[in-house]
Amino acid sequence: MEVRLATISELQDWWDLKIAENPEDNSWIVWKNRFVENNINGQYATFFAFENGQYVGQCTLIFKNEDADLTGNGKAEINKLEINKEYRGQGKSTAIFNVVKHYAKERNVQTLTIGVEPCEIRNMQIYFHWGFTEYLKCTTETYPPKNNSVFGETITVLWYAQII
Repeated sequence: MEVRLATISELQDWWDLKIAENPEDNSWIVWKNRFVENNINGQYATFFAFENGQYVGQCTLIFKNEDADLTGNGKAEINKLEINKEYRGQGKSTAIFNVVKHYAKERNVQTLTIGVEPCEIRNMQIYFHWGFTEYLKCTTETYPPKNNSVFGETITVLWYAQII
């Protein structure tokens, strides 16, 4: 499996595909703009994983956002870690995480943070296994609206950290 920094063109193509798959959900446009812009300005670094030329998954490292508990001053957030369903349970997420962690270390990141919804028990177990055992805080996040509504979904997120 190859894990590498995504090019801006690859990011745009991937998000365009998601927008086309979800034509009634305007939040994909908001997410695309956020991820592409922040990869361009260096606040994000998105990695794509491929196996035999097929997209396997991705992970984004966020160096700076509005939450100083999670990013900045030697901290970076692991975000949008996803593996296509057909590749789950094969260690692919660990492989991607290890590449992203190494990249973070090379950029003088000392602490990685990661968020998980309380209902995502399996993800939480994986993150604990990777060393995200320091509880930071509980927050709520509101996603962009999916359609013509004014409000997006609000979720609870538990945040954990690990020293790298």
